Parts: sequence; C-alpha cells; structure tokens
Amino acid sequence: MKKIIYSLLSVIVLTITLNSCVKDTDYETPQITCEEPEIASSQLTSIQNILALWHAANPNAGDRNLVPFVGEDANALYVSGYVVSDDRTGNFYKELFIQDKAENPDYAVKIAIDMRSMFTRFDFGRKIYLKLNGLGINKSHGEIMIGEVDGGDIKPIKEKRAKKTIIRSCQASVITPKSLNSVNDITSDMMGMFVKLNEMQFDLSLKGKPFVNPSDNYDTHRRLVSCADNADIMLETSSFASFKENVLPENQGSLVGVLSRDYGDHFNVIRVNNVDAFNFDGSRCDPAMLDCTGATGTATTVFSEDFESYNNNDTNITGWTNVNTNGGNTLFKVGSYSGNKFVKCSAYNSGENPLEVWLITPPINLDNSTGEELSFKTKTGYNNGAALSVYVSTDFTGNAADISSATWLLVNTTIANGPSSGYGSFVEGTANVSCLNGNMYVAFKYSGGDGAITTTFQVDDVKVTAN
Repeated sequence: MKKIIYSLLSVIVLTITLNSCVKDTDYETPQITCEEPEIASSQLTSIQNILALWHAANPNAGDRNLVPFVGEDANALYVSGYVVSDDRTGNFYKELFIQDKAENPDYAVKIAIDMRSMFTRFDFGRKIYLKLNGLGINKSHGEIMIGEVDGGDIKPIKEKRAKKTIIRSCQASVITPKSLNSVNDITSDMMGMFVKLNEMQFDLSLKGKPFVNPSDNYDTHRRLVSCADNADIMLETSSFASFKENVLPENQGSLVGVLSRDYGDHFNVIRVNNVDAFNFDGSRCDPAMLDCTGATGTATTVFSEDFESYNNNDTNITGWTNVNTNGGNTLFKVGSYSGNKFVKCSAYNSGENPLEVWLITPPINLDNSTGEELSFKTKTGYNNGAALSVYVSTDFTGNAADISSATWLLVNTTIANGPSSGYGSFVEGTANVSCLNGNMYVAFKYSGGDGAITTTFQVDDVKVTAN
C-alpha cells in the first residue's frame, strides 16, 4: 500500500514540476526541465567572431583550412543562435542552421550533427548554446559549418556528444525572415539565414511538376524567377522530403526558407522547411504568350535547318542572329555527337553570370501558306535548371540591337528536362503559329550563369511546316 501511495505522489510531483518549468508554448517538444543555462558573458562568443576566425585563416578563394576550437572545460567557450531549420519533413537532415538574431540577423552558420528528429528538442525559433571546445569550423560543399575535428577537417558531431554540447534555452522566439525584393541582393554573409523572397514564381516550364523529379536520387533543383527583375534562384528539395510528390505552386508570391549552396558549390539555393513556406496567391507575371488555334499541317516545308552543313564550334549560322546581350563571348555554337550536328549553349565555365544569349532564325514568311506549325528538338546535359525558352516575333527587324524593342511572344511548348548527370535524349517541341502573318522570327533564348544555372541545351531540326 505504501508503495502505491509513494508512486502516486511521485507522479503528482513530476506533473507539477513539468507544468511549472514550461516557459514557452511549444507543446510538441518534450521537456524535462526548463532551467535557463547559466553561461557567463565571458564564455560567450558570437557567430560573427567565429566566422571571422575562419575567414582570417582562409584569405583566398578555394581555401579550406580547418580552424579548431581548443580549451578545457574550465574555460569553455559557447556560441548562441536561433534555430531556423526544421527537419520534421525530411528536407533538412542531420544539420542545424542558426542565426545570431531572431529578427534582422547579420550572421548565420551551419552545425553538422549526427542526429535525427532534432525538431523535437531544437525546434524552429529555439535559442541554443553550442559548446565549442573540441569542435572546429571549416567550409564543406560551399557552406561554412561547425563540426567535430577529424584530422584536418570536420565531421558531424556524434549524437552522444551533441546531447552534452548543445544546450537548449527556454527561449523560443518568433523568427522574422529577412525580406529580399531581389535575388540579386543575396550576399555570401546571408548563407544559412532565414529569408523571405518576394514576387517569385516557378518557371513556366515547371507547371504541374512535383517538388522532386522522380529520376533524382538526392536533391532536385527547381527554378524560381523574380517578377521584379527576372533574376532567378534554385529551390533545392531533398528526395527524402515528405512533400516531394506535391505539385509546385503555380501562381506568384513570396516564400520563406534558408539560403544555402548546392552540394557542388556551384550556385545559391533556397531550402524550405515545409510547403507552408509558400504564399503564392498572386497572378503570374509571365510574358505575353503565343495563342494560335486551328488545324495545322505538315504537307509543305516553309523553313528547315538541321545545322549539318556547319563545322563544329561555328557560331556564324547563315541568316541567323546569334548574340550575347550582356556583351560576353559565349554564344550558341555548332556541336556534334554520333554523326549528328546541332547548336548548343551552356554557362558552364563561361565566367559569365548572368549569361543571356539569343539565337534567332532568319525571317520566315508566312503570307503564302496556311496552318503553319513550328517544330524543333532539344536535349539537355548536366541539367541543374531550366535555361532555355522559345519566343516568336513578327516585328523584329533582324538587327541584334533591336532585340529588346521587339515584341516577343513566349511559346508554351515541350522543352527537354534531362538528367543532372550526363545527357538525355532529344525531345520534340511543337507550336501552332498559324495565326501569325508576314515575317516570323523564332528565338531560342538561353538564360543562365556560371555559378548558377549551367545546363547545356542542344537545339536541332528547326522547322516550320504548313498545309
């Protein structure tokens, strides 16, 4: 009987203790105690300071010199920050991103931790303290991160150690994202921060696509475009995310997420905690679209180019306009594979960011035919984003200087979207152009950038047929 009474008393005392210690509103997070850690101000450093240490040891681009944090427990050094990543959906894995302030942050850093389901303790907005003794900081895959010292590099902090070195504060704050009106405002200091990108939409070619391409084993990159200035950034989603099969939002608006780098450290990405990150309730800002209806035919060939008469690397295609609108050297050029020739363009190793190249056909007269249809083939290699779009115009003069003043209609058609490694196969795109008259120009526009979207696009067998 006494044992039963003692057991009941223990349950009551434990219940009172738990209720009295909870000082925040995160009822999903198990809490044993909520005593705020007592850390002397002399033991605290800032994210800014530890990043400065790393940069001082790595003055040159490409440097990856480990900076260890040494010292005994008696002289323990801590850094604090607010958690802005959430691994409950599986889009973040064994990593915590923290920033120095809940609002208007100046610095952020990544912590590599060999733990899962960290949201149950280190939830979004939670302030944490990380004991730095025995850890180190270095750059890995484009991200500066803290982890355990492993020879001359770092590795994820083991779970047993993490439970001792990462201290959970009772403080959970509302995180106000840093608002950005242009992707071009992103700086390297913002890596790891929780930001809000305004007036964004997914590339039109992604309409109806899921967050993750089923053929990707790890991450999928989907191109987001700014309605304000047409700048772009890639949304990176893990193939292990619980929302991977959800269809991308079709409209335009804002999204919030963590800024980061892709695994190969080629371009900036934004990663979301969940699908609630999107507030895409505005109308799309796409350019005017070609919208022809009626029957088309293939009996007569009005125009045809297969590029077989040119040499490899030729950029001067007779009658075509081939121009880099930013004044760089990269153009569409002739390539070949297995006896077949085509034109191709890529931002990879171009040294140009942004890169915008237009390849425009000679004038194609439509006055003596009816039921005209445009067709062409495209293929992609090492695809890391949609970079090719197709336009038509009837008021372009043929002069490269007049590209920006001409009226261009976007062609909604099939464009290749191949693998992230290696090359896909040619796919055919078609479009009804029967409602156009006079001279029609067809433009293949490549938009990418070295260090951003670098997909290689090949174009072949451009034709216009009619009844």
